[in-house]
Amino acid sequence: MELPTTPGRERPGRAGYTLVALMVGLTVMMILIAAVLPAVSAEMQRMREDELIFRGTQYAEGIRVFRRRYGRYPNALKEMIETRPRTLRKLWKDPMTPDGEWAVIGFAAPIVGLNPPGGPGGGVKPTPTPAPSPFGQPGSGGQVGPVTGVYSRSTKKGFRVFQGRENYNEWQFTEQTIFGTAQFGGMPGPGPGIGGGPRR
Repeated sequence: MELPTTPGRERPGRAGYTLVALMVGLTVMMILIAAVLPAVSAEMQRMREDELIFRGTQYAEGIRVFRRRYGRYPNALKEMIETRPRTLRKLWKDPMTPDGEWAVIGFAAPIVGLNPPGGPGGGVKPTPTPAPSPFGQPGSGGQVGPVTGVYSRSTKKGFRVFQGRENYNEWQFTEQTIFGTAQFGGMPGPGPGIGGGPRR
């Protein structure tokens, strides 16, 4: 004889079955998430690598244009957006570091005489600049130039090899490394523009 049940209440056996099914479902879901997360994380890192290369080449191109226009390298990254006409649309952040600050590459002396007075650069004379160490200080605005390029401060290993280098802090973005040209006794020289156009 079956015992009557109270309306609105399930039998103990059915409630236990529902709990077991719920736990099995949660376990399967956690396994799937654990399997997908590494792939998602790797894809996000690859996207940041693409952004690192894009932003680094923007700085390299901005430095190239600045040098050709004003006859010298910029003294700081921010000079490329403060000098009119500007040669950099914005100060891009390093996508590989939490603070977004780049390390800069300096050179021992500025190039002089590339744009003589009255030339294509509007007659802007080169300004003497202090000679930094081969690698400048990190930061987007405080370092003293001349600045010839940038590189990431992240020491993580990338998924790809860029110009024969694996770690992000070895990916240098200068005229010479981007365009593969060298003039003026080994100093970076002008090269072709970068294809693809600026991002919006």
